[in-house]
Amino acid sequence: MTNQEARQAIAADTSLTNRQRFELTLTEHYRDLFETPEFAMVAKRMSPAALAEKMTDGLIAGSADKGGDGVKRTCRDLGIAHTYTAIRAYLT
Repeated sequence: MTNQEARQAIAADTSLTNRQRFELTLTEHYRDLFETPEFAMVAKRMSPAALAEKMTDGLIAGSADKGGDGVKRTCRDLGIAHTYTAIRAYLT
């Protein structure tokens, strides 16, 4: 299964909470992004799942930046407006 197929399956899984769906989708985007040179340093320090969990927690708490490609792509895939208000409303 490709990462894109995995993201589509996650988005369609009604047994997941919105937070789980967001975090799993973000993890799949980070898997793709960790293959790029821009993410090489992060890839050495943490896994895509660990970064997705940290970012999700930070978005809920208001301490994370929503401007990264992973969050932008996740919002697009899940149909969430790319605003802090919309992301927090989806996650909580």
